[in-house]
Amino acid sequence: MNQGYPQARQGTDIKPADTSLTKDTLFQLLGNRRRRWAIRYLTHNQCTQLSDLSEQIAAWEAGIPVKQVTARQRKRAYTSLQQTHLPALDEAGVIDFSVASGDIEVTERMETLDIYLEVVHKRTIPWSVYYLGVGLVSCVVVLAITTINAWPLTAISLHGWALLFSFMITISGLVHTYRTRMMHLGNHERPPEVKYNP
Repeated sequence: MNQGYPQARQGTDIKPADTSLTKDTLFQLLGNRRRRWAIRYLTHNQCTQLSDLSEQIAAWEAGIPVKQVTARQRKRAYTSLQQTHLPALDEAGVIDFSVASGDIEVTERMETLDIYLEVVHKRTIPWSVYYLGVGLVSCVVVLAITTINAWPLTAISLHGWALLFSFMITISGLVHTYRTRMMHLGNHERPPEVKYNP
């Protein structure tokens, strides 16, 4: 397997060093679940065949192991990937796709995709809201200490409160960093939405 990203295609208007994508293009590419799953697979399998990709996508969609995928499920995924999703990725310069041979090879632009999709599960508070809450609580506590100056706020010194909130923010940042790396689009071979026991 090719461990690095090949250079962008020659003979197009995409320069090898140009790996940026517009917001509109990003939203378009990541706006479809089947295309997101194709991107996930290609992140781990940078040189592959359309037949292998369609088989894996069909397995994920059905929530079954690859060996249990039927010919009909495979064909349905194959057709949509060949006619719609892979051409879109190819046009954006994310992959090199040959319709004739079914060969798929990623370009450097693939690296820019997985940082734009962080999975937020149901009943999970977004990190932006969490940090806003920590900031508001910190402000309220500091304001209460300096104005009210009553127990139980005075049970901890101002320096103690500062240390506590600094520790809380540091731990939050560590957890956020870890979860972001774990939940990015390409960091798992199997999409988190897929639930089955292979």
